[in-house]
Amino acid sequence: MKKEEILEASKKQNKKKDEYEIEIDRRGTRVGGLFALILATIYYCYEIISGKGSNPALYSIITSFCAGTYLYVGLRVERNKKTNLFAGIIWFILTIMLVISYFVGK
Repeated sequence: MKKEEILEASKKQNKKKDEYEIEIDRRGTRVGGLFALILATIYYCYEIISGKGSNPALYSIITSFCAGTYLYVGLRVERNKKTNLFAGIIWFILTIMLVISYFVGK
C-alpha cells in the first residue's frame, strides 16, 4: 500500500476526525464510565445502609465496563500498562464476585 492509500483509509475509518477528537472521544468514554461507577457506588452504599438489599446484577454490568476498559487499554497501550492491567484485573474479579452473588446469593 502506498502512503496516500493508507492515509485515505485512515480518514475513512476515523470519519474524518483528527487525532485530538478521537482522543477526546476515548477520554469521554472513560469519564462517563467513572461517573457511572461513582453513582453506582453511592446507590450501593445507600442500599446497604438503609437495609433495602442490593442489586448485584446492576453493579456487575457497571464493573464489567470498567474491567473491559482497563484491560483493553492495558493490553493495547504501553503507557501505564501495569497500572491499567492491575486495575482491569481488580475490576474483573469484582465483576465475577457480583455475578456469583447474583446467581447464588438469592
